Amino acid sequence: MERTLVIRFGALGDLCLCGWFLAGLADAGGPPATLVTKARFAPLASRFAGVDEVIALEGAGWRDLARLARRLRGRRGDVWLDAHAVLRSRALPLLAGRRARARLRKGTLQRLALIGSRRSAWPGAAGAAPPSLLDRYCALAPAVGLAADVVRAAARPPLQGVHAPGTSPRLVLAPGARWATKRWPEAHAAALVDLMAGALPHALTVLLGPDEAAWYDGGPLAAAVARHPDARVLRDRPLPEIAAELAASRAAVVNDSGLLHLAEAVGTPVVALFGPTVRAFGYAPLLPRSVLLERDLDCRPCSRTGARPCHRGDLACLQDIPPATVLDALRALLDRGAAT
Repeated sequence: MERTLVIRFGALGDLCLCGWFLAGLADAGGPPATLVTKARFAPLASRFAGVDEVIALEGAGWRDLARLARRLRGRRGDVWLDAHAVLRSRALPLLAGRRARARLRKGTLQRLALIGSRRSAWPGAAGAAPPSLLDRYCALAPAVGLAADVVRAAARPPLQGVHAPGTSPRLVLAPGARWATKRWPEAHAAALVDLMAGALPHALTVLLGPDEAAWYDGGPLAAAVARHPDARVLRDRPLPEIAAELAASRAAVVNDSGLLHLAEAVGTPVVALFGPTVRAFGYAPLLPRSVLLERDLDCRPCSRTGARPCHRGDLACLQDIPPATVLDALRALLDRGAAT
């Protein structure tokens, strides 16, 4: 059987969603998969269901890409899928003397149309559900002889079962995001921690990335975490360790960030807070118990990635999601889990 070689360099959330596709591809009877990704993601990606080989891109320069292409040039029998559709992923097959049999359709023009029209619904047929990024990955499946809908039905969290679940009830708060405009206000996060301390009998883990100490240290959220009777902070840990922490938790409160998709990749449901971006972009939570909270404002969406400053100056899209609403959503999520 032909192998499948899938190119997906990043980012974390996109890679985790690609993992759902790869797990579904394997469960639907697809061929073994090789995943080509960035070196920093390789330890995590090597644990994806449906992946039995990871080839890492070391470095970010064109010489690094050419070096990787030389490694791949002698391979035969692979069906190449470009699941990234950026300049580097397009160049890699050419440099290796191969071609991608299928390439991801990114939907960039549709997202730009959403921003231009300030609509939360996807342009197209009335009532049509917007395609998620996972849907667009599964559209690559016919290139390896499988129907997209069959693979989509088989898609599942690629890291579920890799990490043993914890024995004590624990929740996760991931207050960061790559862009400050995608971050729920820090004062709200602090208020939520105080509410959780009084209302939920759960320990708490706060996950912080390498660039978040500047706004966290000495701020209201750090003070609230210090008041919590059973809270700890994990800073800048390796991705497999973060995945294990999420797997050992009952639920996570996250922004529209990579940790949203990493949490779901291990099977942990989330309460996700969306501000400048919208679910129609294709990055909404996938697990049935997960919840997405957002405000219906006529200025949303305002940015394809959330990188633009808020033109209103008040970040109302996130400011207007109160801590009590998030607590209620979290309680309901936990109650559904207990009933299940």
